[in-house]
Amino acid sequence: MMRINLLIDCQRYPLNIRREDEQLYRDAAKLIDKTLNKYRSWKPEMGANNHWAMAALEIAFNLTTNENRNDTKPYLEKLKMKDGENDAHKSD
Repeated sequence: MMRINLLIDCQRYPLNIRREDEQLYRDAAKLIDKTLNKYRSWKPEMGANNHWAMAALEIAFNLTTNENRNDTKPYLEKLKMKDGENDAHKSD
């Protein structure tokens, strides 16, 4: 374990993390700041709470989309069905 300090939205967050996860945490903090800044420039009148909500929504949406995109279960099930069809044709 190691201790790092992440700076997110000008706030320091001390964390205890596994050494091998350090770059992932730093990249995540950069993504949060980048997304927050995008909404601040796009809609400055929205206010901080709305900027945070929109940034969280965008990041969560992208995460969910990528998880669904990387789900191989439906493809494996189709391959199994095809294998079953091939076995049925072989036995004919």
